[in-house]
Amino acid sequence: MKLVPMYLAINQAFRKLLVSDFGLAKLAMDAETHVSTRVMGTFGYMAPEYATTGKLTEKSDVYSFGVVLLELNTGRRPVDESQPLGDESLVEWAQPLLSRALDMGEFDGLVDPRLEKNFIESEMFRMTEAAAACVRHSSSKRPRMGQVVRALSASDSGDLSNGLKVGESQIYNSAQQYAEI
Repeated sequence: MKLVPMYLAINQAFRKLLVSDFGLAKLAMDAETHVSTRVMGTFGYMAPEYATTGKLTEKSDVYSFGVVLLELNTGRRPVDESQPLGDESLVEWAQPLLSRALDMGEFDGLVDPRLEKNFIESEMFRMTEAAAACVRHSSSKRPRMGQVVRALSASDSGDLSNGLKVGESQIYNSAQQYAEI
């Protein structure tokens, strides 16, 4: 089971989010005598460190949630092979657009054109900021899920920057990540 938009439903008033069939990527027992983990999940939602180490952490879930937020913002799928070479990955395609949106408040090119600019800019900014923080390459630089929830709530504009701008998170280093786990 995985958190993907097909498992999310929003009521008609767009006030309540319903989640079904939700769970973490499964850990599987190896057929041999030792226990191991096997990466299971949908490409595009998997955090880089999970894809390479097979170690599932809270920050892996945060990354996946960030991809879902990007899908909601952009109307694009996490992996779209019909896009030009280099733009197939939603996260990679969105990085420069996230920077521009957060630095200059320009959402053109990032936000789903089907919205026809029919959104509240402060809420779109908050959602974009949360998505950008969640999909950082370095898991240690991603916020905790509680921080994301507070930042997305209307009552709090929690700081998700962690001292970083979009694109300043270091490139993923599996050896360093494995040591942190």
